[in-house]
Amino acid sequence: MTRRWLLLGLVGLGPLLAEAHWQENTLLSPSEPASTRAQALTQRGSAPLAVQPPESVAQELTVAPGDTLNALLQQLGVNAETRTQASTSLAERFDPRRLRPGDRLTVTSLTTGQPVSVAIERDSGIQYVVTLGERPSTRIVSPRLDTLTLGREVDIETSLYAALAAEGIPTRFAVDLEVLLGGLMDTARDISGAERLQLLWEEDRREDGTRVGPPRLTYMGLADPSARLEMVWPTDQRATVMLFKDGSLVETKRFPVLGARLTSAFGNRRHPVYGGVRRHDGVDLAAPRGTPVMATAPGRVSFVGRRGGYGRVVEVEHERGTLSRYTHLSRFASGLSVGDAINAGDTLGEVGASGLTTGPNLHYEVRVGDRPVDPLEEGQRIILGESPAPQDYRSVLFEARGRLQKAIGTSGLVALDNR
Repeated sequence: MTRRWLLLGLVGLGPLLAEAHWQENTLLSPSEPASTRAQALTQRGSAPLAVQPPESVAQELTVAPGDTLNALLQQLGVNAETRTQASTSLAERFDPRRLRPGDRLTVTSLTTGQPVSVAIERDSGIQYVVTLGERPSTRIVSPRLDTLTLGREVDIETSLYAALAAEGIPTRFAVDLEVLLGGLMDTARDISGAERLQLLWEEDRREDGTRVGPPRLTYMGLADPSARLEMVWPTDQRATVMLFKDGSLVETKRFPVLGARLTSAFGNRRHPVYGGVRRHDGVDLAAPRGTPVMATAPGRVSFVGRRGGYGRVVEVEHERGTLSRYTHLSRFASGLSVGDAINAGDTLGEVGASGLTTGPNLHYEVRVGDRPVDPLEEGQRIILGESPAPQDYRSVLFEARGRLQKAIGTSGLVALDNR
């Protein structure tokens, strides 16, 4: 466990003090004439002059395996009453039991020793800040981030994973590509060592350059002497993936969570909690807690509530007797009720870890009658029905190739005719 002690001046304390209801008045120097100060007060509508707050000290701990919020706060010298206040207020926005190794906990106190805030920062960069006082409150602070677009071209000699690892490219992409390409090829068997792989992805970075959250693929090109496979994540439909072969659209996959990582496919698998091989009736999409969950197709809400190991669940009925199910949610969309009409892309709730799960993720199912079908294959074809018009997908493909050229320069893969 690492610990950092930071001495914060008044500048760094500004946002915190605003939350703690400090007056945001301009401070006048005591050396200024009384008449000048009186005039300033009159011009400001006789508002009381702000009292300059004392300096503060921030103590920070990085969460290690086995740590709890209560134990960490106690270690930082926070008394039992304040620990209870912080935990109770925090629970309105974030379950303290979901602390993970690597999360950062910061307690800010006045130099008198009185704590004024408790903050938890997740690996996504999102902060949950509790402002202490007579009525503690919790707010969510999104990070200030820059989005970088990165591109790389590699030759595959043995496997996808080995090729990415050798070039310092996020190896998580290997799992994503193997799952998404599963309907077109067996990557372990069909990759011979003569393929060239091109990737384009985005990363969110803090001002200090550190990455926040997972990287997001936006384009993949895989070429061998016989065919060219490409995948594109349209910029305006990040939950959709388009698969192309030799420039022609082969398949479209739509996901209910933006930027999620597919951690468990449909079919038999080893159960992550109980062990043993069991049937998996949907797909698991890992994403940070609080990530919006969207309907994949138009329909009507048929259930909102809890269902055993599924935790918080939303079910949507579609045409042709099909149903999509979204589970393990942390919360439901405000005002969502049974009977509501839903369009594709409407928010149903947020990713969470309710029910029986090992961490924040969305378990997503599609059922025909009561028969589960692969939500990324048969289920998607049934509930979506229509395919995009040729001009729509061709423009998306050409735009993605253009972004790739800008990132890594023209190559044989991109320079092939734009059929």
